[in-house]
Amino acid sequence: MQLFKDIEKKLSTHEPSYWMPGSFDLRIWSQKYVIPNRDNISVFHTKVRSRMADKTITDVNELSPKEKKRVEKIIEQAYNNIKKREMLIIQRSIGTHTKQGIKFRIYLPKDFPQLGFMAHRNFFDCASDKEVEVTTINIPDFPKQMVLVDPKTNITFVLGSDYYGELKMSLLRMAMNIAREKNNSLGLHAGSKVYWVKNTKKKMIKRGVLIFGLSGTGKTTITTINHGLKYPERIRIRQDDINIMDKKTFCAGTERNFYIKTDNVLEQRSLLPAATSKTTIIENVPVKYGGYAFDDIEFCPNGRAIVSRYAIPHTDAKVDLDKVDIIFFNTRRFDIPIVGRLISPEQAATFFMLGESTQTSAGTEDKSQIGKPMRVVGFDPFIIKPLYKNGQRFYEILKKNPHVKVYVVNTGKVGGIDKGTDIKPDDTAKSILEIIRGGVEWKYDPTIGYDIPTKIPGLDLKKFDPYEKYPKDEYKKIMKNLRKDRMKYMEQFPELTFVKFTK
Repeated sequence: MQLFKDIEKKLSTHEPSYWMPGSFDLRIWSQKYVIPNRDNISVFHTKVRSRMADKTITDVNELSPKEKKRVEKIIEQAYNNIKKREMLIIQRSIGTHTKQGIKFRIYLPKDFPQLGFMAHRNFFDCASDKEVEVTTINIPDFPKQMVLVDPKTNITFVLGSDYYGELKMSLLRMAMNIAREKNNSLGLHAGSKVYWVKNTKKKMIKRGVLIFGLSGTGKTTITTINHGLKYPERIRIRQDDINIMDKKTFCAGTERNFYIKTDNVLEQRSLLPAATSKTTIIENVPVKYGGYAFDDIEFCPNGRAIVSRYAIPHTDAKVDLDKVDIIFFNTRRFDIPIVGRLISPEQAATFFMLGESTQTSAGTEDKSQIGKPMRVVGFDPFIIKPLYKNGQRFYEILKKNPHVKVYVVNTGKVGGIDKGTDIKPDDTAKSILEIIRGGVEWKYDPTIGYDIPTKIPGLDLKKFDPYEKYPKDEYKKIMKNLRKDRMKYMEQFPELTFVKFTK
């Protein structure tokens, strides 16, 4: 919309403005909003505590003329809200890689310096001579709650939300779209890490790994775990959330630090010290007796923290992944084994499009929706349409790189919500490490439709065997109905060239 550009132009010469304030100034200005605590860490509580997915328009250009007029009216109201206010103008970079690095600009009322502080801390310094490619105008106290995205101008309005996660993803959503539409790459909602381990023949191997999953399905846990490896075996963590992958599977990192969920941080030895580091910024975690009640999900099930990568073990200065060898799709289901190996690029791309899991607190404040089945293309709720483009490019990358193997990882509960067996983080960690070592034995299962494990060293697979949880005929019926439902879902993407192989 031209109006988006017109308002951005006005704001670029807005007075009074504070251009590119540093981290020190932003922290000082934010102090009045800090919840007092014993460590003097920056702890903030927000009014909005999760993303506004149901109030997001991911492409305003596709609206009807009537709806466009309504949006234009809202945007004009938004500008009137800030045109006489002091504004912060923050410029940083998404990623550092020369090819994929994207300079962004945020316009933010000075009344909300904590949001600018968090954005400054989470992203990179930017070159002064590089053009701004992505802009977000964030008005947290606007009376209407909406996220309005214009991929033609690369401008987003975030209205009525003071939740940092919404601001962060407005930037990364647009960066992923630029990667797809302009840079012949693919933005991925995935963590990334490198393994150096000994295989079953005691030979040291190196494997680049991507971990997909909707927020709250264990993506960060798997990304940061080191399995108790001892040198020379080791890992290095690259990214926790968004990677930009090219056609040779090189993945450019996007964030300087990690934006982690904190609800189970007390159970993660590698993350707990980092979450209470002096450099950490905590969001929506209650402070009790001066300390942090990370496990108080009644206060907020979507507590967060921006954690310095250097406070997390097994990191270094590198944020890019040189090559992908293994991909894990995290999901939470009651009716599949603990892990599975997909058998073709066509099947892997189909599972990418299905993006199956359950709703988590990161995606909604409606507690009645948490735990319900859902499908999100690419396990990524931030893709700008057309969605099929992401699946098609993912398929093309896999076809050109046959060394990449793709696995499904169930982090849920096998056998049903009441009588099922929980898959614990240690079970998942053992499975993943053995997959990387090459120590898992597999067989094709015609009912499930892909390879399932017959042996994982150190794990009792019988506990996680759906054939032990359901009568055989009933289970076949469940899988048959699931396959039909999946194919019906895929019919909405007739442009995909690989779907015919899965019928």
